[in-house]
Amino acid sequence: MKNKIFFIIFMIVWIVIIVINFIWPKQVFSEEENRMLAVIPSFSFDDFMSGKYLNGVNEYINDHFAFRNVYLKLNSWWEINVMGKEENNGVYIGKDGYLFEKFKYTDKEKENVEKNISVISNFAQKMSELDISTYLLVIPNSIYINSDKLPEGVEVENQENIINNIYLNTKNTINIDVTSKLKDENKTNPLYFKTDHHMNSDGAYVVYNEFCKVAKIDAIPKEDFNRVNVSNEFLGTFDSKAQVPNQIHDDIFVYQNDINTNIKEGIYDKEKRNSIFNEKYLEGKDKYSYFLNGNNSKVIIKTKVDNNKKLLVIKDSYAHIMSQFLCENYSEVHFLDSRYTNFDYVEYAKKNEITDVLFIYNVSNFTTDTSLNKIIKHVI
Repeated sequence: MKNKIFFIIFMIVWIVIIVINFIWPKQVFSEEENRMLAVIPSFSFDDFMSGKYLNGVNEYINDHFAFRNVYLKLNSWWEINVMGKEENNGVYIGKDGYLFEKFKYTDKEKENVEKNISVISNFAQKMSELDISTYLLVIPNSIYINSDKLPEGVEVENQENIINNIYLNTKNTINIDVTSKLKDENKTNPLYFKTDHHMNSDGAYVVYNEFCKVAKIDAIPKEDFNRVNVSNEFLGTFDSKAQVPNQIHDDIFVYQNDINTNIKEGIYDKEKRNSIFNEKYLEGKDKYSYFLNGNNSKVIIKTKVDNNKKLLVIKDSYAHIMSQFLCENYSEVHFLDSRYTNFDYVEYAKKNEITDVLFIYNVSNFTTDTSLNKIIKHVI
């Protein structure tokens, strides 16, 4: 009799769970994890036989079960506070609220670095033939600059050595060393977000200032800007992965003046705006997209600087927060993301009368990015 009652209760609970999951609102995008959620796969016999279809169904179920965000938070709390884990989903739980994504530098990354060095060297040679200077800027990650915040016993690759090796082997570029300056400045003033992989605006200014020194242009003094705090509720990509309960929020602040708040025109792919800042993103999870309107394949910022100098920035998202400073010294700044483009950047530079080129990559992206080979024809 007891077994029968238990079976009935179990079946009722199971049916209730199925019904709740069936009627539970389905999301396309997870604000908490800052990613697209799985969609129900289309059925095909080949996919079914190979197991691909069932794997897709399993991913869909895992992404859309009821109270999923609550479960993720509780599971993270249990593993960190009860099980004593110092990492979750590939993110280290550091000291003082710092989070760090693991950094790998295996033979696979080394091989990719060699390919990227070859592409950039060839591209820079093409630029020199057009009398265009090419600057290379590889920026260390927080896990290296803030290595003292890592859990005990965790070691990280020496990113300074990796960057120096990249500079040593890349030809035809003017290389900009920012690692030592970032290390020094970071001792007294945090230059990276705690919950995200990007620099904050102070870090971006340090990098901008070093670029100006090498490029022999006048950096705008920091005191000529107004420091404005635009959000004190930022939780970045590392928080999205680690799901740490009660994580300390980051502040997002910017340095504004008449030049970067009063541009002529901003062209973001096919959308036009009159600003390099987009306040709508401050209302959601992806607050870093406040800078340069998030991820676009091509952005053209036309400023009121009247010097006819045009900068082409070939970049990852580390360049977005730097846009507030890069527009200070050029009449136009063109941002291209090779992940989303498929045309010859040499021809683009000619057509748009570019005067300077700046590669901006954080070292983690530089070692893993496989899209740079698309920027110049006939280079593999």
